[in-house]
Amino acid sequence: MNSTAPFQSQFRPELSLKRRGHSGIHTPIESDDSTPPFESDSADPHGYAALQAAWDKLYRARSILEAEQAHLRDDRIAIQGELDALDAREQAVAAHEERIRQIELQASLAREEAQDEKESESTISRLTRAPFDIAKSVFGQKK
Repeated sequence: MNSTAPFQSQFRPELSLKRRGHSGIHTPIESDDSTPPFESDSADPHGYAALQAAWDKLYRARSILEAEQAHLRDDRIAIQGELDALDAREQAVAAHEERIRQIELQASLAREEAQDEKESESTISRLTRAPFDIAKSVFGQKK
């Protein structure tokens, strides 16, 4: 690929232009005629000045498009990162809820066990404990 001409210039050499760098320095192209390559002929809409202006517009539009594509790519990467962080947080919350559920289940099992033990006490032991339980409820427990 020729870096000085953006398309094959062998068919229409009058349409070939050298690419301008970012410095803005104009470099004339070599041609067969004696006319200057970018003659300011504003009356001719198909002249060299119009061709140069069209190429400048094309290069400018292409650079704007590339910048927009880069911004879009960066936005997509940032959004994907946010989605990954959100998924990780969702998994952490699910794990936390599961731990809480297990702790509550263990606590309810412990309560049921204590209640079963209390119910399984013999009648004699409940009768002998009754006065002490009444005293505790009246006077309160010492802390």
